[in-house]
Amino acid sequence: MSMRLRFSFTVAATCMALLAWPTASLASDTDLWDGSWHTTVSVYGWLPGISASMRYRLPNGGTFINRSGSSLLSKLSGAFMMDMTVRKGRWGVYADVDWAKFSDENGRIAQVNGRWIGADAHLDTRWNAKGGLVTLAGLYTLGHSSQGYADVLLGTRYLWLKGNVGWNFGIAGTGGRYGLSDSGHLNRQTHVTDAVIGIRGRWTPFPNRAVFIPYYFDIGKGSSDRTQQYMAGIGYAFRWGDVSLAYRDLEYHEHGALAFLRDTRLSGPSLTLSWAF
Repeated sequence: MSMRLRFSFTVAATCMALLAWPTASLASDTDLWDGSWHTTVSVYGWLPGISASMRYRLPNGGTFINRSGSSLLSKLSGAFMMDMTVRKGRWGVYADVDWAKFSDENGRIAQVNGRWIGADAHLDTRWNAKGGLVTLAGLYTLGHSSQGYADVLLGTRYLWLKGNVGWNFGIAGTGGRYGLSDSGHLNRQTHVTDAVIGIRGRWTPFPNRAVFIPYYFDIGKGSSDRTQQYMAGIGYAFRWGDVSLAYRDLEYHEHGALAFLRDTRLSGPSLTLSWAF
């Protein structure tokens, strides 16, 4: 069984256990804006695919861009995700931590020393990547009611990412046409820090107030030319807390001559369990 399937089964089993677990806590009735300190903790399983164009430096001083395969059903081999909000009245602090590892991905060399190369050149690669993401922001509640709330966020996002790429063109010997050895291995890592601004919250247009729509959007720049993230889904509030299923997308774009993260996107479904107290 793949890591992706094992992870999905683990999340599903955890949700079933929590839904069957009786508790006296009335998390959904908690007034987060009563002037006291309140904390909301969420753990979630995000199953992102990765679509990436990453620039590596060759030993001779040149560069090439490795582009991931077209499929977003990537081989996620490890992950950890959680976020927390601490607030008092309308003011608060938001933090989100993510770590993920992708192994044995398919790719191809798409550019060598600025020269774009077609897929018919058969410069296929195998690559992997791992990294961590931390978002830390102050927040202010723009408004709240029985139908939901909206927070504006202002803060910073930090990314560490390491990539490894290997290739073996075998008897075809196509690498020499483009100034590459017919086999090799390279690695590179980057640290990216950006200022971000965004909005997040939840809203319910339904007569049953327990059903809600969670949403999140931010955009920023700094070390990268642009980063952005969005999330939207559907959730349900129980006596012990909330469960939501959403789609999340995170993007980074760097277009400098030697930038590692030329275009990188992680996107996929996420399942979140939240407790407020």
